[in-house]
This record gives sequence, C-alpha cells and structure tokens, in this order.
Amino acid sequence: MNALGKFALLGALLLAFLPACTDDDDAAVAYVQIKNDFNNPEMDFQPPWTICRAAFLDAEVGLLRQGDESDEVEVTPGLGHVLMVAAWDDPTCAPENALPIASRNEEEVVDGQHRTIAINLPNHQGPCPPEGVAPIPEDLYERIRALWPEFAFKPYAERTENAQCLD
Repeated sequence: MNALGKFALLGALLLAFLPACTDDDDAAVAYVQIKNDFNNPEMDFQPPWTICRAAFLDAEVGLLRQGDESDEVEVTPGLGHVLMVAAWDDPTCAPENALPIASRNEEEVVDGQHRTIAINLPNHQGPCPPEGVAPIPEDLYERIRALWPEFAFKPYAERTENAQCLD
C-alpha cells in the first residue's frame, strides 16, 4: 500500500472512532421532581411552608406551594441535599418570611431514574428549628446563601437573628 493509501486508511479509521469519543448522548442523566409535601395529612403537624426556590444537584426549580410538584428536571446522577428557601405561612415568599432550609436526608438518583423527592416535616432542617427538627449544617446554609443572595440571610454564626427566627 502506498503512502496515500495508508493516509486514507488512517483517516477512515479516525472518522470511524471519532463519534464514539465525542457523543454526548451517552452521558448519564436522571430526572427529578421536587414536591412540597409539608401539607401531608399523614404527618402529626403540617407546617405552612411555601418552597420559594429549590435546587438539587445544580438543577433549580421555582415556587412550590403546598402539594405542588415541580416540573421534571434533568440532573447528573449523584448524591446531595435539596437546598431551598421557604416562607412560613406566605405563598408570596416575602424575604422577611423566608428562611434557608435543606432536606434532612442526602438524596440519591442513578442513571435513567425518574424520582420525586418529597420535602415534609421529617425531611427538612433549618437555621432555627423547633424541637424535633434537625439544625441545618453550616455548609448547606452557606450554599443556600450563595445560591439566592437576594434573600439577604445573615451569616451562619448569626442565623438565629434572621427575621423569621425571631417570631
């Protein structure tokens, strides 16, 4: 085989393997919905939280009133907390009624999975929790502050000074 033939064969082989190296269709993806389940009748108490903003594995969803589910969002499979801003007894989400909260459990999704993550009384933690609700860890609190600075939450060391904690 002459040099031109070898060059053509090499080019054909490269073209044959190129799509396999650059095809994004094989990227892992999971599908998630967030549900505001704070009004779950099976719970002893139904706190009047409206979820103003939520994020899971870098995918964000907007306002979720009690009983609402978000549209399905695509995420890269993995493990993480649902990060949220929620307003107490205020479906308009006025900043003075809002607090940063997170899912109590780390949630996991795997490739190809469709999952709804329900946020309710036992599956949340916050900055000034009542008895029986876990306090939010500093790293989650600060991630929420960074995601949604428009709510002007106080730094972690001052978290109990947020307006909603003072009631």
